[in-house]
Amino acid sequence: MAKKVVIFGANGFVGSEFAKAFIENGDSVTSVSRTGEPLGNDAWHKQVDWKIGNALSKGFWSENLKDADVVVDTIGEYKEQPNENLTFEKVNYQSALNIADAAEANKVPVFVYISAEDIPGANKRYIQTKRDAEDNLNKRSFRTVVIRPTTMVTSDDKVDASEKYHSITVDMVALVGIDAVENSKKNVTLGIEELDNDEVNE
Repeated sequence: MAKKVVIFGANGFVGSEFAKAFIENGDSVTSVSRTGEPLGNDAWHKQVDWKIGNALSKGFWSENLKDADVVVDTIGEYKEQPNENLTFEKVNYQSALNIADAAEANKVPVFVYISAEDIPGANKRYIQTKRDAEDNLNKRSFRTVVIRPTTMVTSDDKVDASEKYHSITVDMVALVGIDAVENSKKNVTLGIEELDNDEVNE
C-alpha cells in the first residue's frame, strides 16, 4: 500500500536518496526544506511535492505532515556556523524535536532519524546532540527508525569494507531505512553492522 512520506531535506545528499528510493517503492513524497525545489531537471524532481519551511523553528510547515505515514529527518550539521546561529544543538537536536512535535500532533506513525555512528575523531558535541535527539524521539508516540551511518559516499566511490568504520554508500542507507520502515515492529537503531548486512532486527 502506497505511503505518504514527508522528507525534511529531500534536496540534499541524503534526503534525495531517500526520496528516489521511496518513489521507486511506489510511495508519494513531499519535501520540506528552506530552499524548496533543487536546481537541475532530474526526472524524479517532478515526482516530489516541494515545500518551503524551516524546521529550525516551529511554523506553518507542520501542516505538510497531515495524513503522513512516514516522516524522514535528514537535517544535520557537521560543522557549526555560530555567526548564523547554526549550532549542533539547534540543527541536530532542536530541529528534530520541532519535527517530532509536529509529527505527534499529526499522528504520524513512523519517524526516521538520520543520526551518526560514533567514529574515532568525531566531534563529541556533534555526536552528543544526535544521541540526545535519539533519546527524545524514542520516548514519543511514533515508532522510530534511527540510522547511524559512518561517512556516506556515492555508489561510485570506492569503499574499503575491511575497515571497522568504513564509509557506506548513501543509497544503501536509504534502502535499509525503508526496509526498517516497512518491516520492523518496534523502535530500531541501525548502525554500521546492520547497514552492511541489510538486516533489521524484529
